[in-house]
Amino acid sequence: MEIAHTYFPARSVERLQSDYYNLTNYLQDQLNMIYNNQARLSTTKTNLTDLNVRVKYVKAFGTHVDLNFQRLISDIHTVVSLAHNISKNATTDATKEMISDLITKINTMHTVVTTMEKSDKNNIITAQREIMALRQKLQECEEAIALSSGTPAVSGPSSIGKCDHDGLLKVGNPQLVKLNWKGMKFKAGSWGKDFALGTKFKDYYWVFPMNQDERTLEKYRLYASFKKLLLYTPIREYTLNINSQTVCDGCGQGAGVVFFNGTFFYNCLDSRALCKADPFSMRISREDLEDPDPASFNNWFSYQGVKYQDIDLAGDEKGLWMIYATTMSNGKLVIKKIDPETLEVGTPWITSQTKDSLSNSFMICGVLYGTKRKNSTHDEIHYMYDTSNSRERNIQILIEKPLPTVQSLNYNPNDQKLYMFNDGYLVFYDVTFRAPTAKRDGELVVTEKHQDSAAEEQTGSREEQSSSVSDQQEDLTSGEGSRANDDENPSALPVVRR
Repeated sequence: MEIAHTYFPARSVERLQSDYYNLTNYLQDQLNMIYNNQARLSTTKTNLTDLNVRVKYVKAFGTHVDLNFQRLISDIHTVVSLAHNISKNATTDATKEMISDLITKINTMHTVVTTMEKSDKNNIITAQREIMALRQKLQECEEAIALSSGTPAVSGPSSIGKCDHDGLLKVGNPQLVKLNWKGMKFKAGSWGKDFALGTKFKDYYWVFPMNQDERTLEKYRLYASFKKLLLYTPIREYTLNINSQTVCDGCGQGAGVVFFNGTFFYNCLDSRALCKADPFSMRISREDLEDPDPASFNNWFSYQGVKYQDIDLAGDEKGLWMIYATTMSNGKLVIKKIDPETLEVGTPWITSQTKDSLSNSFMICGVLYGTKRKNSTHDEIHYMYDTSNSRERNIQILIEKPLPTVQSLNYNPNDQKLYMFNDGYLVFYDVTFRAPTAKRDGELVVTEKHQDSAAEEQTGSREEQSSSVSDQQEDLTSGEGSRANDDENPSALPVVRR
């Protein structure tokens, strides 16, 4: 009997074995990935829990930053010097005793910090808090001495949109936000917030770096909040060169641009005309300035050390202003009110201050404040002109600046801050106003700090010249006296100089 020939499927078995091994290896790889992901998830969960604790701590006690002892010791020496100066002006024995006690505590703190520098650096935050508390006590002593000696008192927070104060008293420390979105090579520009009272764009920030020629305004960005600004997440990037032309008719020149009620106002490129641009409708309108004494342009009367800012636009509680100079005024600074709807300008106020001797200027409650360069670290607000009574005078208020050149300086009445574009960096300042003094015969009596007799004589002669030039102008702003909604309080890194 013949047995049938049978074939064994060896190749199929080998293929099955190979597939089995491959599947086994793949399964093992997937299991390893699962185990690794579980470990990562556990680590991430721990990190998030720790981060949550740290965030709660920051909200309750402030941001933890790495500090160095030399800076802290320098701050202590500054506080000691300040305390000694205040002690010299003290008028009562109780005040002198209090300041002496504070000086003793400060010296004790200096010993503690020196010890910590040699041993434990983790306790430096505690020392910093104690120094801040001592600074607060010194400030209270200074205010008490000021009240007893008749020095102008510091006003509390002024009502938004109200001018219930006697003018600017001091400017706070610079708060450095960040570099502009174009980078270090773009030194000139402007930034800030919508300054119109009651505007629906109250949270909007704008950054308008100029081209590298430090003349042309072309591209800018809008941010819906301060957080978006910090995270470089704008609504979009805009351009004034809408049709991408070789010659940009809609572009501007100089850093004197402002944002009012959702619209940009600026000096049109290569002209003395005013332009306004709506970023949402992409419309640009233009108004030529017709005046017997026209505004100079094309870098004829710009600020000192700044190019092409012949026409500087500013805003405050009173509305929109134009600051410029003319040849007929021999370069003297001229102020005009602008209607934001029609771009028509009002009656001029001609000052006795030359524009090209100022480093910049801004408006608060219808009062112009002019700054001049003092050195590479400070500018000084040394001149003011009140459009309500055509009076001008010299003052002395220092502004610390992180970098040498102030490219633009704007005041915003919605948050009562100054916004500076400083060699490409975005900086803002809190301001303090002078408390209103008692009325005499229906007028406010203003006591000027740092005003010497020579400045008063100079003021008198300037008043005679200026009062005949212009009358008091009516407020054109809509919504005067209304209170804008509270804006978010931006926090930034304070600049501390060693």
